[in-house]
Amino acid sequence: MTGRVRLGRRALFALAGVAACGACAEAPAAPASPSPAGARLHTRWDTRSDGPVPAAGDEGVPFVVTVNGPPGPPSVRAGALEGNLPDAPGAAYVNQDLGTPLRRVGARFSFGPGEETGSLCLAAWVALPYRDTHCHLVVTPRRWIYGVIRDLTLSEVGSGTFARPLPQDETPVVVEAVLDGPRATLHLPDGTTTSLDDPRIAAAPGSIACWEFYKYAAGAADVRLHGSWAT
Repeated sequence: MTGRVRLGRRALFALAGVAACGACAEAPAAPASPSPAGARLHTRWDTRSDGPVPAAGDEGVPFVVTVNGPPGPPSVRAGALEGNLPDAPGAAYVNQDLGTPLRRVGARFSFGPGEETGSLCLAAWVALPYRDTHCHLVVTPRRWIYGVIRDLTLSEVGSGTFARPLPQDETPVVVEAVLDGPRATLHLPDGTTTSLDDPRIAAAPGSIACWEFYKYAAGAADVRLHGSWAT
């Protein structure tokens, strides 16, 4: 079953129990967690000083930051990048341009207390302002949703619910999406690995890696980003 929604992903939260079972298969994670080793883009936010988002990542590629809604821009605090979203709907996007189609994007991140309407999204945009992407992986404390966006329409490719909710005491977890043609291999923060096969994943590959902080409603959990990488 596939969901389609115009101009946003809010309706996907209503599809909590809907998974594309024919398109994905879950298996135990490999012994080693996903790692930024070998990534062309890599920033360790836990080594950055408190303050505004730096001009560039650890590798020297510039950041482009945009916000949607009333929040101020993200900033570094106490060893992590924070979205600085108010207790209301909003989003903050931290982007870096690889210059070539993205094949891997990941993050080391954590959740604070709050509802699962707070999330982290990994994306790969074709261009800015945001339009198309073959990778739109949303992670909440309880579930994940993978989609693609074409012509401003978001379509769900696969989704699932974690057997146990992710910690919400700012304990870091790791998520990564690896893209290879029509296949997306998702290394999820609960330690499972899921593969999705869909021709839409191969269409319109993006080169702009994005780490998005998102809140759908008041009471949503905050996200802290401890590390980000992409290839």
